[in-house]
Amino acid sequence: MKGVELDDDLRLLTTEVLQAASEARDLLVRRDPAKSRALFNRVAYITTQVAQLQKIAFDKTMKKLAANRESLFLQALSSVASRLERISDLLLNLDRQAGYLSRISVLYPYNLDEFFKQILLGLETIHPALTQQNVDLAVKLGQVEEKLDALYADRFAGLIKEFGAGSSAEDLVTVIMIVHYLERIGDIILEIGEKIIYIIMGEKIKLEQYKALGEGLKASGEHVEPARLDFRSIWGGRSGCRIGVIGHHGDAGGPTDQTVVFKHGPASKMTRERDNLAVWEDLRPGLTPRVKAFIKAEAGNEAALIMEFVNSRNLQSLFLENASDEAAEGLGKAFGAMFDLWRETRADRPQPSDFCRQASERLPEAVTLYPRLMRHHGSLGRWRLRGVAELLDEAEILERTLSAPFTARIHGDFNLSNILFSPDKNKLTFVDIYRSRQADYVQDVSVMLVSVVRLPVVNHQARAALTRAARQAEASARDFAREAGDATYPARLAFGLARSFVTSTRFVPDERLAGQLVARGRYLWEKLLSHGRKNLPWADFRLNTEVLDIRVD
Repeated sequence: MKGVELDDDLRLLTTEVLQAASEARDLLVRRDPAKSRALFNRVAYITTQVAQLQKIAFDKTMKKLAANRESLFLQALSSVASRLERISDLLLNLDRQAGYLSRISVLYPYNLDEFFKQILLGLETIHPALTQQNVDLAVKLGQVEEKLDALYADRFAGLIKEFGAGSSAEDLVTVIMIVHYLERIGDIILEIGEKIIYIIMGEKIKLEQYKALGEGLKASGEHVEPARLDFRSIWGGRSGCRIGVIGHHGDAGGPTDQTVVFKHGPASKMTRERDNLAVWEDLRPGLTPRVKAFIKAEAGNEAALIMEFVNSRNLQSLFLENASDEAAEGLGKAFGAMFDLWRETRADRPQPSDFCRQASERLPEAVTLYPRLMRHHGSLGRWRLRGVAELLDEAEILERTLSAPFTARIHGDFNLSNILFSPDKNKLTFVDIYRSRQADYVQDVSVMLVSVVRLPVVNHQARAALTRAARQAEASARDFAREAGDATYPARLAFGLARSFVTSTRFVPDERLAGQLVARGRYLWEKLLSHGRKNLPWADFRLNTEVLDIRVD
């Protein structure tokens, strides 16, 4: 990856953090459980993106340093030293805070020795964990943090009760600050443990993830010694999940073929994916990875899946590496598999079209990244150009008059990166199906088509191959709709494409490409609104598939 691409990654990451800050601000004004969960999931996604960026930067640094073990140790040494300095600063703050107490005996009932017992144990463990490159000792540093968290929670609960019992408020606030600093020391000890694991494994992985990994491997019957563990990250979409391929090094140092996939993330998403995998295994055996173990995190917020590893590449990588024939073949087979599934799971119950509402939920992130593109308005000749938000508001009202005639089991995130294909084995695998549900199949069609055309390809021949693949896929979906008697397919696809064109700019660091995507979304909404103003039946709407053509210089 080139330096400019790393800059793009940093820009997208900064945008995510900006959006998280806005959501946190709103939650401090008005509580909303759904928005709290959304913020949790966004932060989980940010964590995976940070780890990805750091991994790329780390690998580049190590290549320049000839990847020698001494340079690794020196990097870790510097990082651990800076964190030890932060611990010393916190210890100094303890003394400063104690000076504000009316008398030192105020602290005696809180038995702070229990905190220091754990802190001293953690500090004594750091040196051997680093110098011996010992994962088990690094994990113990995480256990220190857990115990300090528990001690803090216990003391904090007691202190809150004392506020109403006539105790000195000034002293109680000071004690809270002191136990808070002791708890913060545990957080830094945990960071040191995670840094040591990073150096040993070459991957940034949280202690909680490492523990879930160990439990999952054990539950799945895969017994891998920590020293031989081979963890390689796979960086996927926005689910906030950490995904890695797990194997172990043999005696000669090379990886064996005893490989599984580890996926760790928000418990709600992991549970839903586990359940969906069971549904798909029943409907289409072998089309999705087999679950080998499911581990619920102790805290209850996160969980992990251990799944079988499928040795195939995703369609996105095939398209980007100019293997367009193989990619187009895989795309055609993926649609064919979905057509069969939609026929089998069809339920003849109309469902209101819902693409504009989805776009409204995602629009703030796109506005944060591309405010000029989203807010641009003015005129072109006699045509008035409206901002995206204004267009979307009007389109959302119009869409309420449109419904899908039936529902079917959809993938839910049907895009190129979630379809694995092995041309030589003619093997197709669908992954990341936690959003799978009974819904309008056009959801899958629109997401996949935009995932093809938004690829950052500037080579004319490769771009032509993308356009061809997208048009062929749309034509086959149109044939399916005709066979199914779905007369409003073109109109719903236009709403779906408009949503995906505009909101997928969240993943596009190239402003020129983002501008083309937004222009296509605007065009489709205007075309739909024009159709609605004429009070024409939705079955009469015609979609111009030229919107799938992206121009390159």
